[in-house]
Amino acid sequence: MSLLTRVTPTNLALEAESFLADPNHNPQLTYEEPTTAEELSQYGKPEKAYLELAEAILKKAYANRNEADLYALEGAYCDQEKVDSTTRGFLQLHKLDQRFQIQYSHSYLSRATINSTTIKIRLPIDFRQEGLIGALYHEIGTHALRRINYEQQPWFKRKKKYGFQSYLTTEEGLASLHALIAHSYKVAYVGALRYLAVYWAQTGSFLDVWKQLGAYVQDENRRWVIALRQKRGVTDTSKPGGFTKDIVYFKGMVDVWRRLSAQSFDPSDLYWGKLHYEDVEKAKQLNPHFVPQLPSFFVSQPDWYAKQMELVGKENFFI
Repeated sequence: MSLLTRVTPTNLALEAESFLADPNHNPQLTYEEPTTAEELSQYGKPEKAYLELAEAILKKAYANRNEADLYALEGAYCDQEKVDSTTRGFLQLHKLDQRFQIQYSHSYLSRATINSTTIKIRLPIDFRQEGLIGALYHEIGTHALRRINYEQQPWFKRKKKYGFQSYLTTEEGLASLHALIAHSYKVAYVGALRYLAVYWAQTGSFLDVWKQLGAYVQDENRRWVIALRQKRGVTDTSKPGGFTKDIVYFKGMVDVWRRLSAQSFDPSDLYWGKLHYEDVEKAKQLNPHFVPQLPSFFVSQPDWYAKQMELVGKENFFI
């Protein structure tokens, strides 16, 4: 059983209903299998420099705005039919429509995720137009294509043998940047907030996280999901601790942007597979003639891509 499955509560629906009816207690969560503190913190802990940057980004984003104002910047609401047709069209554009199926469920924690065969979309649908395109750039344009390219490498499923390091920070950082370039408002407040939420969870209870999120997230269902993501893996959520995976999105975004900036914003090398950017040269030496499949939003308009990335850096104090 994967770690992500193990940290998903088995009583999720029951606890969500109970807490949202009376948000003044710490949920008690149950799991099919227990996890250790080491497993929950394997992605690291929040760092001061990134915490300070996250705080600066939130201060900028929420100056004279609230959650509803920021969400409205993403455009018109999308219904399930729109989400389905747009997703299928994006898959077809990359010749992946026979590879991936689409599943919808109320039980998913994330709005959209992808594995080797399936795109999972949470119900009820919670996308506006730019958010939907950003999710497709993130899940298909980054995760799916890096996987497709990875499967063609001599080091596929043999990373330890070849000494490849953990790739997740690069993976999620690149994907998060790609989600942002689809937005007209490019301030990374979602990633910044989740980075801070990990810190709050490590030092406080579920209820502490819930209350601190309240300054930024008024929608209670969305606030529940963010708080739960940070406290999952913990049974008694009155205690500090939780799953720290959400730090990789924001940290990765900053680190990968700086790497891309030094490469004239050409992401091609990062599509050699599911790898950390520090392992690119090793991957190239192992398969020097490989030509990676790249996302349409870069291939069709590389100058636009570079310009959008530059804007992301300026808007988020990466420079």
